Amino acid sequence: MANRAPRGVRFLSATVQNNGPDRCMVEVEILAPNQTCRASAEGGCDEAAQLHSAALATNAALAILGHAVELDDVAAVNILGDWCVAARVIAQHEGERRKLMGFCVAGNDVLKATVLAVLNATNRFLEIG
Repeated sequence: MANRAPRGVRFLSATVQNNGPDRCMVEVEILAPNQTCRASAEGGCDEAAQLHSAALATNAALAILGHAVELDDVAAVNILGDWCVAARVIAQHEGERRKLMGFCVAGNDVLKATVLAVLNATNRFLEIG
């Protein structure tokens, strides 16, 4: 296996909390060199709304690190028989604005997959992974 630098930004956690009738808050925690970033977003409680909130919370955590990322869309999709999360974001870095796509197999944790899909979309462009 080739030696490579450790990832600059890593997933730590993604949790959901019910805040009342059809209101849930997703909190995301990521680790950057020498800094843990937590951010949250509130929305509905169905799966699509939780994916959206998780993506927004990930973008907010990236913003704490100084990265400008906007959510364009996020969805759970079946690709080749596996449920995956696809995230489309718009990021700005060093004067360039670019639409980016990221994917992650969902397994049994769609919130984690959502965070990883956003990081998959942004890591190379933002030079964080």
